[in-house]
Amino acid sequence: MRRSFGGLAGMLFTAGKAAFVAERGGRIVGGVALGVFRIDAARRGGVVKWLFTLPAARGHGVASELVDRALAWFDEQAVTDAIACVEALNAGSSNRFARRGFAPLGFLEQVHRFGWRLPTVWWHANHVVDVGHVLWARGVGDASAAASGDDAEDRAWGLAGLAATLAWHAAFAAILLVRHGVGLDPAAIATFGLAAGAVVVVRTGAQALAGRAAGLRLRYLPWETGLLLAGAIALLFGGPFVAPGGPVPRARVWSPAAAAPALARMALAGATAVAALGAAAWWGVAAGVAQDLAEPVLLYARMMLLVDVLLPFFPMTAFAGWRVLEASPVGWALLAAGTLALWLVAPMF
Repeated sequence: MRRSFGGLAGMLFTAGKAAFVAERGGRIVGGVALGVFRIDAARRGGVVKWLFTLPAARGHGVASELVDRALAWFDEQAVTDAIACVEALNAGSSNRFARRGFAPLGFLEQVHRFGWRLPTVWWHANHVVDVGHVLWARGVGDASAAASGDDAEDRAWGLAGLAATLAWHAAFAAILLVRHGVGLDPAAIATFGLAAGAVVVVRTGAQALAGRAAGLRLRYLPWETGLLLAGAIALLFGGPFVAPGGPVPRARVWSPAAAAPALARMALAGATAVAALGAAAWWGVAAGVAQDLAEPVLLYARMMLLVDVLLPFFPMTAFAGWRVLEASPVGWALLAAGTLALWLVAPMF
């Protein structure tokens, strides 16, 4: 596990109820860790907790064999709902699960499928506080639609998810202000909600434009457990956090190699746009221009860039930093320098 994902992932790893390994020439080259849990009296959940292969063994069917063994074990355990938690842009894993009848579940679909037991499902799927992963389940809708991503409702669901993301950030702004003794001041709530929303919209819009310019068909995915994390941070610590979600390829099965340059440009565009917004807010604060709005915009832009740029390693792989670093170390260094400038030089509020 450590050789596949790095030391931090190894610290977080748990084997679950069962673990299987793949061997080549007497050497372990991959593994899968599985869990089972009771959903209700009639349903039993099975979760793929971890799936990994050594870099040298990738592309040779090892992970596919492990998933097939996992599904066979689920059958042996009388599992009715097989689920997995997949990083939004991890095409290798999403392709593999899509070809075996899995599809991503939107938040409303999760509520419809699991009802009030959804938090239990999140807990067992390691989906309580993740970094941009998506809950997948087997037997969701039409298999061909799941593979192609041609569902006509995708765009509507994406717009609804973006609207919900903006609304929740406004609600968290209210919590943040109450925690800091400002109270439920409608004007202040509107200003902070607008600031958080501006960061989300600017980042998402820049990514979408870059992706479409590269020929990708995209859909917006909210980060529902990130919203949970943002609310918890505001409530418990009185701090700001941005859970932006983002545009991802609409197709459930797509080529990571072919899409990698476009995804890197999307990541670079989103982070650059937030950095530019933060710089404009910084100028507004220094010049005394629209300062009431500029200060919270700078606050949220800093937090977004901290996660999006400065942490390009597991478990932050759903954010932009590592994609920019992989495609353009110089581009990442410039963004990192700009982020540090916003944090170290601009005044704190």
